[in-house]
Amino acid sequence: MSNPTGAKASRGEEIAFLIMENVLGVDIHLADAGAGNQKPDGAWASTGAKAQRGIVEITSPPAHKLLKKWAQAKRDGEPQSESGSGPLRLNELDQLCTELLAEDWALENIEKLQAEPADERHLFLFGRSHKVQHYFYRLSDEFDNGQAEPVGDLVLPEGLTSVWFRGRAVRRPEWGWRVWAARFETGSGWHRHAVDIDERHLPSPNPGMVDDKVPSELRTPKDRSH
Repeated sequence: MSNPTGAKASRGEEIAFLIMENVLGVDIHLADAGAGNQKPDGAWASTGAKAQRGIVEITSPPAHKLLKKWAQAKRDGEPQSESGSGPLRLNELDQLCTELLAEDWALENIEKLQAEPADERHLFLFGRSHKVQHYFYRLSDEFDNGQAEPVGDLVLPEGLTSVWFRGRAVRRPEWGWRVWAARFETGSGWHRHAVDIDERHLPSPNPGMVDDKVPSELRTPKDRSH
């Protein structure tokens, strides 16, 4: 996503950072804070006998027309809806992921990761449109009530360690969210995670898209500038 110089983490970045910190047990800081937008979004150094540097770029397939439509609907006091439908592509999720990673927007972000020295390079993807989101939901679904949809292994671009796909999120009591994510890691395959996030630890949503229901004094997002 790449923040402008000196900026704080966006809401989408913060959700990704919190998921990754929970799963990997690391402490992520903004890699592009004060360094321009040619750097990856986040970086960390693992602790232990052999310290390793990890980096992550957070992005989504473009959805400019849809976001513009939603912003206009909010201004007009209309519901934010999405029309149309996409193919289900049952049992083709690995092919779909491969196609997404070959698109221009993805290649630009992958090249940014490849250009940065690191021991681990992660690409974290989320969907703005339901046409993309429902694929990511299926990737991360735990299938408690049914048989898991088979997903083949991916061949990741050179230098890329892991690709994350943010899945569905559901409300929890008080200020909580539970967010599902799927991760494909080179060498160990697919992993699925469910992470609990406190809404008060997130930045406010974009005021042009959604009304903030949390008092500003209750929001305490993590300082990731260092």
